Amino acid sequence: MSGMDEKALVRDCLAGDELACKRLFDQYSPTMMSLCRRYATEQMEAEDCLQEGFIRVFKYLHTWKDEGQLGGWIRQIMVNVCLKQLADLKKLKLSSGYDEVIEVAVDPGAMHSMDYERLSELILTLPQGYRTVFNLSVIEGYSYTEIATMLEIKEVTCRSQLMKAKNFLANKIKTMYPEMSI
Repeated sequence: MSGMDEKALVRDCLAGDELACKRLFDQYSPTMMSLCRRYATEQMEAEDCLQEGFIRVFKYLHTWKDEGQLGGWIRQIMVNVCLKQLADLKKLKLSSGYDEVIEVAVDPGAMHSMDYERLSELILTLPQGYRTVFNLSVIEGYSYTEIATMLEIKEVTCRSQLMKAKNFLANKIKTMYPEMSI
């Protein structure tokens, strides 16, 4: 959607146009559901996050500045909703400090041949703390500093959790897909 189309859609939503609100939801909900599913443990939790996220989107739509993309603004809201739900459900357990982790290697060329569905399924097998930091870092692109602030943890914990997540995934890949091992 172009910037002009986004502006018009937001303007129509703010004017109370229900069809525009439905269009906004229909356009962004599949992507945002995928995002929520990456953080949630169960489908119902993801659906709750999606619903709560869109409630916030429509409540605060007037604060969107058309300098950035609407999808990025919505994504930020959804990430925050997912993190809040994890905290509220006390599902986010992160080990503090840095434990020594021995890296496991997987053939990078083979990794590129892995389809999105298989990789998504593997990410869902990560323990919740690893998965959250992995999603925030690798998928969403947040820095260690940003993640540490969002999760109220130390940067060293972020690094440790990400390394453990990558190791966990590498071990899963080696076990499930031995042809991808080095």
